[in-house]
Amino acid sequence: MMNRLLRTLDDAVASARLPREVLLLRAERAVVLARLGETDRLREEVAALRAVPELLTMPLLNAWLWLAEGLSDFYADLSLRSHERVRRALALGKAARNARVQALAAAWLAHLDFYVRDDAVALEHVALALKLAADDHHSARCRASLVVAGMLHYARRDEEAQTWYAQARRHATAEGDGAALSSIMYNMAFLRVIDARMADLRDPGGCPEALLRRAVLGTESSVYLDRSVQTRALSHHPPVRRAQILLMAGEPAAALALYEEHTGKAIEEGLGVSECVFRADQAWCLAALNRGDEALRRARDAEAALHGATEPEDLVIAHGMLERVFRRLGLDEVAASHAERGDDHHRTYSGRTTALLAGLDRLGLRTAPC
Repeated sequence: MMNRLLRTLDDAVASARLPREVLLLRAERAVVLARLGETDRLREEVAALRAVPELLTMPLLNAWLWLAEGLSDFYADLSLRSHERVRRALALGKAARNARVQALAAAWLAHLDFYVRDDAVALEHVALALKLAADDHHSARCRASLVVAGMLHYARRDEEAQTWYAQARRHATAEGDGAALSSIMYNMAFLRVIDARMADLRDPGGCPEALLRRAVLGTESSVYLDRSVQTRALSHHPPVRRAQILLMAGEPAAALALYEEHTGKAIEEGLGVSECVFRADQAWCLAALNRGDEALRRARDAEAALHGATEPEDLVIAHGMLERVFRRLGLDEVAASHAERGDDHHRTYSGRTTALLAGLDRLGLRTAPC
């Protein structure tokens, strides 16, 4: 499907008659290459476009290029540098009085804001994107819808999230954007794994089988779609999600093998903030395999990695797994300390979800448009 979107842009470039129109279409195509992880092609195109004399008199061309470079940073390793570049794209789009690039940049800023937990600003940007985007501006409406779906899903309002996921899929399908469909599946799978992990550790009955099945299905569907549209970005993220699912399914040897193969690369791709989870999970796998000395060493690695964690849900999961590890190793006092700290972080997580739902209510975004 991604080939259809690229073909559409290729055809538009080939048929355009005005030189400035060709430049803008090439820059918009560069945004698509960034989302696909086509780093080499993207760099060549951006370098060529930044060398044209017209760049000095075309803020709109600059806006598209900053957006392409920002998304390239994000999809390479979730780089925070992407934030500033996408902000520049939004400012230049405003200077050029172009609603199309403004709406898309605002939608992506909402995505990036939410990723760094700046929820109030994320809500402002998603509202701006939906205000500026025309009904047929599918890429902006898809991304904005995905952000709202992610907020609701993160707050464990799965049914409400599904209506926004459906909106995002509708817009992606209308444009033939396979990368966007892949992104929808990636985000849904990622949040379903978090749902399952939180339930496994915090709910009295543990993770319901149906919830675990949804996490499995989401992850496998995400991997299949990535392959079908040839998305290269963030390729080591799905294997560590699979490892977490295998851990919950009671298959520590298989989970440990996946972690050992993919953890290093996943961290390089921007998941360093979740290293404490990966190390704590590996410690549990080793403990479950009766490799106690190795489990203790890995648990200490996980404790060291806690300092780099930023997400409350990661901290809840890491402390929960470390509690289990230390109890199995007979270190009950250490386990109790991790249980207490996990409770503290769970209160932080719950506070964030409450604030998110209040913000969505205030903007009238709990229900997707028809």
